[in-house]
Amino acid sequence: MVIAERLRLLRREKGLSKRELVNMLPLNYSTYANYESGFREPNSEVLQLLSRHFGVSIDYVIGATENRMRADEVAVLTDAEHTHIMQYRTLDAHGKELVDIVLQKEADRLNFPHTHIVVGAHQVVDDRWIVLKAYHQKASAGLGSYLSDESDKDYELMRFAATPVSEKADFCIKIKGDSMEPKIADGDIVFVKAAPKIDADNVGIFVYDGESYCKRLRIDHKRNQIMLESLNKAYAPKYIENPESLRTVGLVIGIAE
Repeated sequence: MVIAERLRLLRREKGLSKRELVNMLPLNYSTYANYESGFREPNSEVLQLLSRHFGVSIDYVIGATENRMRADEVAVLTDAEHTHIMQYRTLDAHGKELVDIVLQKEADRLNFPHTHIVVGAHQVVDDRWIVLKAYHQKASAGLGSYLSDESDKDYELMRFAATPVSEKADFCIKIKGDSMEPKIADGDIVFVKAAPKIDADNVGIFVYDGESYCKRLRIDHKRNQIMLESLNKAYAPKYIENPESLRTVGLVIGIAE
């Protein structure tokens, strides 16, 4: 799944949807979508094509290294770069630590190069990007809250293109499993608007008996029965025997492209 995660990361850094990306490349949309979902892995020719497009090494795409630079970039140093390296090697531990701190701060600044403006529960980066907490659905199942529990560390900060949907989201959740296909696929990231309850027939995030679910809420008023319904007909509905143990986390308002 490393290749799938790297491809999603690189595409989102460019602010592209999957459709926009494949329009730039000689690739079929469904084939590329399968790469990002982890159902297929690109062959060597496609890996070379994608790595060149994103400006990174093939080793980075397949997860063999954290270094994004291609071999042809590493091999050639300018005179100034060579001088900096030689000077760095003459420094003591304290000097190297200071240089490392400056380099890391500058690298972080370039990854998020614009002013961050706090808006509600997230940040808008120069009106183009949204930074949101992205939780892992299964790992977060038993937590008391996706938003307010300070002990909750099972998330990563992710950057998304600023859209009317992403700007309304309070956080994201990475979906595990195919129970909501064809609308929501395994590995998709959904935007969630925090809410203590949602209307019936809407898709939401729920916690019940220590398990988290992305399901459609159904209510049978005649039978006084609540159920969490999958969109994939291969899965039976989850009947809620103890409604007081069902917690609504929020409303799913969209899927990250």
